[in-house]
Amino acid sequence: MAAAEAAAPPPPGEGGKRPEGDEWCDSGLGSLGDGQLAPLPPSPGPAAGPGGLPASPPPPGTDQAPAAAPDPEAWLRHVLSFVSEDGDTALHLAVIHEHEAFLDSILQHTEGTAYLDLQNDLGQTALHLAVILGLPAFVRKLRAAGAGPGVQERGGHTALHLACREGQPDCARHLLGPPRTPPAPETREQLESVNYDGYTPLHVAVLRKDLELVQLLLRAGADLNKAEPSCGRTPLHLAVEAQSPELAELLLRAGADPAARGYGGRTPLYSARHRPDPRLPQLLRAFGAPDPPGDSEDSEDEEEEEEDEEDGGGSNSSGEEYDDIVINSGRCAD
Repeated sequence: MAAAEAAAPPPPGEGGKRPEGDEWCDSGLGSLGDGQLAPLPPSPGPAAGPGGLPASPPPPGTDQAPAAAPDPEAWLRHVLSFVSEDGDTALHLAVIHEHEAFLDSILQHTEGTAYLDLQNDLGQTALHLAVILGLPAFVRKLRAAGAGPGVQERGGHTALHLACREGQPDCARHLLGPPRTPPAPETREQLESVNYDGYTPLHVAVLRKDLELVQLLLRAGADLNKAEPSCGRTPLHLAVEAQSPELAELLLRAGADPAARGYGGRTPLYSARHRPDPRLPQLLRAFGAPDPPGDSEDSEDEEEEEEDEEDGGGSNSSGEEYDDIVINSGRCAD
């Protein structure tokens, strides 16, 4: 079954509700019944019942002959070759149904293989789904079995991007592993990966104003000053635009450049001064953010005064307001 990028349904029995506008494509939720989501048999056993479960013995006194023992290899081939109409494998369904025993059975036979990274029609692997559903234990088992954290779904998101977007710090910890100096190559690849909007996981966490995830990514070695490609904004620019003094201070104390400039030359201080929270300009100046020439509050006031003088205090010399409708009215044709 194909899961939507943004959300997951609430666990059974809970009345949780996902944010408005989120999708959850559940057309394949019943592709395998509960009976079929059974652990794979390790060896021949009793005759199989519905869904691959051992059948009950015949009632005493009947002449019914016992059915032939199932072929574990044939059952394994059937499970591993299964694909739903939405491109979900049995591994995807084990995660979607949160069926840990079935997951363990599949991982036992697929550890270290490319099967773990097969993608459904939304480009999602089982690891993506485990993060979206907030299943850190499943994330840990999939990573231990060799599921790749660098696979991107159709929005360019890696599993770490999704952990930051969905607010799943426990999943992010299993994806990144223990902090190392310098970061392990696989960890560095996750931290530097960009989605199709050009955002790293740190950009996403800052935009979500998630202090815990930002701290986690910084400890893992995320680049504090990496600019996103649309406007050249650093994480500090984004924290200012999100109006979060807490995030801005966290980034500044970690070494973010307070004088970084976007492609238009705008600094975080410039952005802060044009937004309502008065704490941000003070904070940035306290960490050494300069007021560039022509970008100070005094010079801005002077520019406004000069514009007023040039416009005659906002009106022309005759006291008549400029009106485009009047200027371009029929009088122009006379």
